[in-house]
Amino acid sequence: MSRARAPAPYRRDFEAKLRNFYRKLEAKGYGQGPGKIKLIVRRDHLLEGTFNQVMAYSRKELQRNKLYITFIGEEGLDYSGPSREFFFLLSQELFNPYYGLFEYSANDTYTVQISPMSAFVENHLEWFRFSGRILGLALIHQYLLDAFFTRPFYKALLRLATDLSDLEYLDEEFHQSLQWMKDNDITDVLDLTFTVNEEVFGQVTERELKSGGAHINVTEKNKKEYIDRMVKWRVERGVVQQTEALVRGFYEVEQTLSGQQPLAMA
Repeated sequence: MSRARAPAPYRRDFEAKLRNFYRKLEAKGYGQGPGKIKLIVRRDHLLEGTFNQVMAYSRKELQRNKLYITFIGEEGLDYSGPSREFFFLLSQELFNPYYGLFEYSANDTYTVQISPMSAFVENHLEWFRFSGRILGLALIHQYLLDAFFTRPFYKALLRLATDLSDLEYLDEEFHQSLQWMKDNDITDVLDLTFTVNEEVFGQVTERELKSGGAHINVTEKNKKEYIDRMVKWRVERGVVQQTEALVRGFYEVEQTLSGQQPLAMA
């Protein structure tokens, strides 16, 4: 059975927007030089070596300079081959849940999101800033990454607010429960307060969604506020600082996407 493909009109529309986006980047001078970023990396120390070099460059250098990749022991001209392989291999390591910065979404084992447990990784905020810089570099130099992210992750990059519909891509079961609550009268059905239980290292604690939330019952009248606060909690839980660091790193490299719909530029 052949794999389903996107409808041709949609695919053509997306590709046209993508080409237009890249033209805008080039017109603004992103990645056009004349300066150069030369990353000299070892395959067996790819992550750490790239981190040290990329974090040493200034914002202006990352935005404007052309990018050249050299694998130690494989010196030669970079006609995009080494750079293409570099971003592919680096993304396999950087976004691998094994390293503790990211985790798989609750829905599958291929889309990733920032892990709340990343707070226990040494120098984690700088690693997220580095991650953002890598995303920005891949974007402006037009290289693909071997990583798929949740919809709330992309919206965070665009600095767009999340809503209930986004939870479907993050945690389908959690989304369904809140969606049912939204669609039905909960009078005398649910016994809830403006609190949520959080579990860290096996310890469960109760957290208030608003000041005095433990003493505020959720009713049909105030359930919208409860749902909105639950969505915000689920998206942000334990990852606010990490997300801010990643987004900061991304916009240190690429500054045209903030507040925009994905590729939806006039």
